[in-house]
Amino acid sequence: MNLPRKYRWLWLLATIAAVALVAFAACDDDEGGGETPGAGETPPAGERQEGGTLTVHSVEFQSLDPHYSNYIQDITVHRMVWRGLYQLDRDNKVTPMMAEDLPDISADGLTYTITLKSDLKWSDGEPLTAADFEFGLKRTCNPSIAGQYEYVLDASIVGCADYYAALGTEEEPKTPTPAELQALEDAVGVTAVDDTTLEIILNQAQPTFGIIMALWMTFPAPAHLFQTTGDAWPTDPSQLAYNGPYQITEYALQDHVTLTPNPNWIGDIKPTLDTLTIKFVEDFAVADNAFRSGELDEAQVDLAQLASIKTEFGDEYFQQLQPATIGLEMSLTHPPLDVLEVRLALSQALNREEINTVIYGGANVPTTTWLPAVTGGPPPDEFEDVIGFNPEQAKANLAAAGFADGAGFPTLKFTIRDTPTNQNLFAYIQKAYNDILGITIEADVVDAPTRSRKFNTHDFELYPGGWVQDYPDPENWIVGLFNTGGGNNGYECSDPEIDALIEAAQFNEDNDERLQQYTDANELIVSRVCGVAPYYHITNNWLVSDEIVGMKENSAGQDGMMPGDWMAEAWGLKK
Repeated sequence: MNLPRKYRWLWLLATIAAVALVAFAACDDDEGGGETPGAGETPPAGERQEGGTLTVHSVEFQSLDPHYSNYIQDITVHRMVWRGLYQLDRDNKVTPMMAEDLPDISADGLTYTITLKSDLKWSDGEPLTAADFEFGLKRTCNPSIAGQYEYVLDASIVGCADYYAALGTEEEPKTPTPAELQALEDAVGVTAVDDTTLEIILNQAQPTFGIIMALWMTFPAPAHLFQTTGDAWPTDPSQLAYNGPYQITEYALQDHVTLTPNPNWIGDIKPTLDTLTIKFVEDFAVADNAFRSGELDEAQVDLAQLASIKTEFGDEYFQQLQPATIGLEMSLTHPPLDVLEVRLALSQALNREEINTVIYGGANVPTTTWLPAVTGGPPPDEFEDVIGFNPEQAKANLAAAGFADGAGFPTLKFTIRDTPTNQNLFAYIQKAYNDILGITIEADVVDAPTRSRKFNTHDFELYPGGWVQDYPDPENWIVGLFNTGGGNNGYECSDPEIDALIEAAQFNEDNDERLQQYTDANELIVSRVCGVAPYYHITNNWLVSDEIVGMKENSAGQDGMMPGDWMAEAWGLKK
């Protein structure tokens, strides 16, 4: 490809960050009982037998629509059945997938011209063309779809923000005519020049746009199955077509989804399985029992039983440290959570070390920073003096907010899925808040799709949640999550200083200055508890049958619900 020197580093950011990411993951060997192989290694097809079935564990997704979703259980399945122009490899380097090569970028950094591979086909045999990528990107910008990741493209692609805002807001709705809506869609800067050429026009040169083009909200849509970009994504798999390694052949609500190889998949690694079934099991203890009985070949570990699981399963237990942060999320539009002193008190009443030991068996890394060190953040204890465990300061802050000893403080709801670990977490926090602050919280127990929906519709008060890295840059941890109105800002953080730092950083071509701006934003987010009080960096803990090839070997920072699920085509059974 022909890249102006000025813009070559845009495509290298992921590679630079990956060095730290691989080192971060490798620190886990002593505790995890399994070695992480060298970067870039994938099992050749010869190590896997042809045929066979795997049944693996997840929780149910909220949506099959890649242009809408923002939860890892959704995205895990999306990447198994659809792929984009580019993808990140195990080293987090941007590599062509459906594209023939990296894009040609104009001298001003604003125009990306991408050539597709020839003779691409959907799983139903229909041609896959540049028009399908245009259709998919415009679906993400379409206000009727209301994509949770539209914000990633919003400020980047010409016209996307205007189109997405066409229907206004709940407070100030707009009613454009069909012709006006179509004109806004036509103005989005994505054009299929011909069947194999896609042109994308940016508002301004963007350091991370190359990485963004590897994410699911840029996946193509089978335009031949839709009338308009605003059409709902079907839940019936027979009404869809796929371009990833697998295709969905069955979806049983609240039970499972079944995948089979896509006969028109063009990737270098071909699936060898006959069938891949994903079972939806909310309770990880139930999933672990299903693994014991042979009903599941892979399962997430119930952390309440972590110590005994390690002993019982030996090499079938697998742990991977992830670029992820979990904390107590707070809806800032629900009084009294709109008061800083209240949020500080709720954070300072949490003993992070004890939570990690008592609830998670020491599986995670306690933290007071949102942005982890692996992605440019500070050490985990950086903000211990500000938001860390301090009962006396927590009481003082609650009193300063007008609720001395909890008097007059309302009962808050704590939204969780019904699992033993979550119930234990709720019981622990409930007791801590009662003992230290004199306040009461109650459990709001829901299933996974409902939990996702509650966050996305801001229908919660307290919510144990967090973030798993989509791409290796601090931008991914802050933009859209903490700027006013951001697509994943379910807690509704709105702070002018944070907004200003994000606006300055997002298109800043001075990389050192850009990274410092995100560092400064992270400090404000944490010190003002702007929606989340971080309490640990996560590890993934799984049970993986020793008959499986390709899961542990490909586990990386891109993992979602299962080890190596970003490259499920490499999974198989040992010969």
